[in-house]
Amino acid sequence: MFLPNPGGRFPVGATTFKLAVPRRLVSNVKVRSGTSDLKHALMLEEVAFTAYYPADVPLKNAPTGLGWLLRPLSASLQGYSNYSGASVWLLWPFVYLFGALLKIPVHPETPLLNPYNVTPTESSGSSPWPLVIFSHGLGGSRTAYSQLCTRLASSGRIVLAMEHRDGSAHAAIPSSSDPIPYIKETSLVWPPDYPAEECNMHSFRGEQLDFRRREIYHALRAIRSLVRDGRENARYSLETTGDTSIDWSRWSGIGSEKPIECEENVVLAGHSFGGATVVLTERDSYQYSLTAPPGNEPPIPVEKALILDPWLEPLPSPGPSPHHRFNEERLPSILVINSEKFTLWKDHFERLKEVGKSWTEGQWEILTIVRCEHISFSDFWVLPLISSKAARLILDKIVHLSLAFLDGDGSGTTSSSAKKMEIRVIGQRADGRPKRQIVGNLCDRFLIMPAQADPPDASISLFQSIGLSKSKAAEAAKSAKSATILRNLILSYDLASESDLLGEKRAVLIAALAVQLAKTPNVDDAKQGYIVKAIREEKLKSVDQVNVATKFFESHSLPVNEAEFNETCGVGFSITPVQLDAFVNEYIQSSSVSGWTSLGAVISGVKNIPSLRWANPLEIKNAVERVFTQVFGAKETAKPKAKESKKETDVPMPGETSGSTTVQLSDAAQRAKSRKVVFEEGFLGALHKPGENPQIKPELRDKHLAVTYGKVTAKLSLWILVMLHITAGDPTFASTTPNPEKEEAKYFTSIIEVVRWLGFEPWKITYSSDYFDQLYELAIELIKRDKAYVCHCSREWSLSGFRLLLKHLAQRKQMKADRGEKVAAPRACIHRDRPIEESLAEFQKMKSGFYRPREAFLRMKQDLTDPNPKMWDLTAYRVLDASHHRTHDKWKIYPTYDYTHCLVDSFENISHSLCTTEFVTSRQSYEWLCDALEVYKPRQSEFGRLNVTGTINSKRKILQLVNAGYVTGWDDPRLHTVIALRRRGVPPEAILSFPSQTFQIGRFDQAIRQFLEGTAPRLLMVLHPLKVTIENLPEDYVLMVEKPLHPKVPELGTSTIPFARTIYIDADDFRLEDSKDYFRLAPGKTVGLFQAPHPITCTSYKTNSSTGQVTELFCRLEDRGNAKPKTYIQWVAEHAPSGSPVRVDETRIFYPLFKSDNPLAAVPDFTADINPHSMDVVKGAMVEVGFWPLARESVRNALAEAKARAEKSKADGAQQFFDAVTPMVTPEQLVGKECIRFQGLRVAYFSVDSDSRLSTLDDPSSPHGMNQGDVLVLNRIVSLKEDAGKGA
Repeated sequence: MFLPNPGGRFPVGATTFKLAVPRRLVSNVKVRSGTSDLKHALMLEEVAFTAYYPADVPLKNAPTGLGWLLRPLSASLQGYSNYSGASVWLLWPFVYLFGALLKIPVHPETPLLNPYNVTPTESSGSSPWPLVIFSHGLGGSRTAYSQLCTRLASSGRIVLAMEHRDGSAHAAIPSSSDPIPYIKETSLVWPPDYPAEECNMHSFRGEQLDFRRREIYHALRAIRSLVRDGRENARYSLETTGDTSIDWSRWSGIGSEKPIECEENVVLAGHSFGGATVVLTERDSYQYSLTAPPGNEPPIPVEKALILDPWLEPLPSPGPSPHHRFNEERLPSILVINSEKFTLWKDHFERLKEVGKSWTEGQWEILTIVRCEHISFSDFWVLPLISSKAARLILDKIVHLSLAFLDGDGSGTTSSSAKKMEIRVIGQRADGRPKRQIVGNLCDRFLIMPAQADPPDASISLFQSIGLSKSKAAEAAKSAKSATILRNLILSYDLASESDLLGEKRAVLIAALAVQLAKTPNVDDAKQGYIVKAIREEKLKSVDQVNVATKFFESHSLPVNEAEFNETCGVGFSITPVQLDAFVNEYIQSSSVSGWTSLGAVISGVKNIPSLRWANPLEIKNAVERVFTQVFGAKETAKPKAKESKKETDVPMPGETSGSTTVQLSDAAQRAKSRKVVFEEGFLGALHKPGENPQIKPELRDKHLAVTYGKVTAKLSLWILVMLHITAGDPTFASTTPNPEKEEAKYFTSIIEVVRWLGFEPWKITYSSDYFDQLYELAIELIKRDKAYVCHCSREWSLSGFRLLLKHLAQRKQMKADRGEKVAAPRACIHRDRPIEESLAEFQKMKSGFYRPREAFLRMKQDLTDPNPKMWDLTAYRVLDASHHRTHDKWKIYPTYDYTHCLVDSFENISHSLCTTEFVTSRQSYEWLCDALEVYKPRQSEFGRLNVTGTINSKRKILQLVNAGYVTGWDDPRLHTVIALRRRGVPPEAILSFPSQTFQIGRFDQAIRQFLEGTAPRLLMVLHPLKVTIENLPEDYVLMVEKPLHPKVPELGTSTIPFARTIYIDADDFRLEDSKDYFRLAPGKTVGLFQAPHPITCTSYKTNSSTGQVTELFCRLEDRGNAKPKTYIQWVAEHAPSGSPVRVDETRIFYPLFKSDNPLAAVPDFTADINPHSMDVVKGAMVEVGFWPLARESVRNALAEAKARAEKSKADGAQQFFDAVTPMVTPEQLVGKECIRFQGLRVAYFSVDSDSRLSTLDDPSSPHGMNQGDVLVLNRIVSLKEDAGKGA
């Protein structure tokens, strides 16, 4: 039983080759074998592929055939079971039927046809066979695409069908180990050091791609060597897997006549996961380490790439981009042939088009074949007993388009008869989602060129069409990913046509669904349709319900149990006050509640009762207060607790810092740090005890313990240029960079100021320059021990002339090669074996200034055979023509960080040297140098640094942003440096609590909100003032209203504000057109004013005659009757005698500086991800007059706290360790205008920016208000928690 004959110009031969390669572990992930033993999932030790080629046999000879299924059949059976999830008992009849009978119509192991003997009627007969490398998809194999491969071969090509042994094939058959079946996620065993978020199949797919790419390079390298050198001289010994001997001479070149063209114009092809393999192999090797060619191999010389229905999800995002070429070189031509389903897969198809933007027009084309399925590209739909006419026609079309592309010049010939694609809705699915189809007939093809993203204005208009306000539509358009999803939801479910029925509230829920779907990619279209239907039917009424519904479908499939869905998502939830009271009483009886002091804890506890998950939080609060009144009596105003003095204690725990009170913390910082003692658990808790770090001599350990008394002496990195030491709980500052051009006093002034602002006091400050004499003496000792030598590898730098400059550049390239960069192993420097006395003399010349910079280096004589580059003779000293800010002109040579770090740690008896994981390779050289000099050896331990999503922490990249003008400076509030967060107004207590909570920038903002919620006073504020005249009040009417600064924190006090005939409200709180789900102000509608005596009703309005914009409202004060309005809005009164309102010159609203969560993945660099709309400036906002006393009190309190802390530090004697040149920080430097923080009611949290000029703060005797030359600038610290859902 045969598959269809390829029927091309040449008969097809097939030979399977194997190549033993050096063992390489590509991943530490392991897999369970059939016996429950563990083995490495991705161990590269052998490469195999089947070559399909024009065979030298008479065309009339019938093919003997090659088995379609891999042997042994038991391996194929188990692999297909793993891949499909079906039982082996269900599959075995089909597997053994096709395995025993089905064959591929080829001539196995027959000679390769000589391309130069082909008759002119069959071919030009003047060139070698072109080479195609084919990569199979998931569940495929080297034979599963035989129809496509044999037809390409019969047209005159060599096709290498890879047998990928990464566990993605249904089976792979190594020659020296057990068969490799398809790997399921449940079979994977992750190493314990893998981050939890990376322990998934998606991450493993990325490692499989790296494995596949290496296999392709090995296969091409072996074929190249066979063609160039012949079998006897080939560097890589290819073998065949069969028992029959083949004619190897047919595969080798004779003189200049090579049978296969593998030096240029190679074609890469692949289907599905194989398509992703092709794209990855061709992409820019400088952007992703995955794509760097193995060893010394150059990138594959790809002329064209044939990508069939590619599955791009495993690829890193964003990307990929084409491989780097010189300007005169043409990028490879790419043809993508898509199935209909993959084209209608919106998010995936958008990404595919985005990839194509890196290619010029005509070099990247996407064709979609109507009614083509994902499986249509393989043999499965043309198998006997299964095949259909439609399947054969589609496969014929795929082959025809592929050959037309490969035979042409790659400049768009395939698109000549392609049509413009249209999509129609042909019905509705059971879940309410529209069923879509491409308009056309079977095998029609449509060309889709790379599309540009919709302009932001178009997206905003579309989003407004479903009922979103302009501001919310603009917010929804800012994130490209969620905006794409929202656009798809609107178009797929025709939401724009029912905007009147949908309403703003449900439109907000649809937008929230898009945001959540961007974080939950595995919720398919059918599940999305179910959620959209629930929103339409008002089953889901809040953003929280929508988020829970989305997460529900992560673990549930359709059809869904509606009762379970409703219960999980709170659909139809209701509870009476009596029932709530019963829950509260039961909770109080089961807990030790002593009285009103436990109110907050009880409210939180009742909220966490599972049965009350969907109860209204305000109703819960009211119920708890009601029951407390019944049980404990009326609430009395609690007196503020007096601050307790802190006792000093020694806490000699490994790595502990925050628990010891000799570190002077502010009260708020102490509270934040005491929430969770992170130094007793996790990485820090697992550190060794003092003295347990091994030493080359026991007496070194004993001497260290005698000096430190066995206490912890830890050092950890502190950005920018200092290291924070924790010595028995006392923080010490030390600069470990010996570079005179970088070690400047201004950095230390900034760092000390920031650390003190955070609430800490330095105990001691040291510099690496304090040890320059000791470091120099140890360098001489290192030379005497023959562990260092002076090197002159770049001496020609001192010579003049352009010719010598070119010579220098060539020599630098050679020096890099000698150090092992971009080569397999380093070579020894020519000065490495110079005599010790000669190196001592040369080092003295370096010290005396005999050499200029780059003419001489002292290099450590380490181990060039070690695979770690940090053991390849690192530089210890170099000549620098620079004055040091502490040692001035004493030195002409300066030690490097690699030399200084460990020795300064040793001098200071550090027990735990803590650094981030990027320095893990430095640990070996760190320990080597200490042992080489036989000095005390501290222990370096690495930890993963806190990376906040959506921002960057690299000082070099931040400096690039500053220099390029993307930000205004290091303290630009859009950055996440400490000084930037301080300027933005983020309290230090919120920063201290952050690392123990989250790594996501959204949760960081939430941590800030949680702190400000209970500490920030609340002021009335209108961001976009709209004048309101209350007509039934007299012109001179004024009522002074006393309002609390915080309704739940009476200790913050009150403010007194005027209520007058003229007030201002926010323009967003007024609409000309009313709707049933809109509760704010509109013509004829009544709304309440926060803290005002009565509500108002809009009676008329005035507009600008040219723009139509509303400029003034006329309202009536509803001072008769007690009808309670449905909602309240903020306001500010116009009353000149009291200075109301406070007019704000600028209000700066900050948005994320980058568009994605991972700016470093952007192409070509992180600046491509910069958000062009990261800041809005609003002019003319208004704040209540209570702002002025609040501002003065905030500055006064902050200054008093800073002075008290400085006096305490001085009394403790900490500053006795500061020398005369140590930068000092005054209390006044710790207090800036950012300490003035408040919540603009219903707007956001704000602080005063340093650009402000407020003379009333400098002169306490001056009256409140703005004076001549004053400027008030506010920064938005963070938005309100309710912002996303505030619609009424």
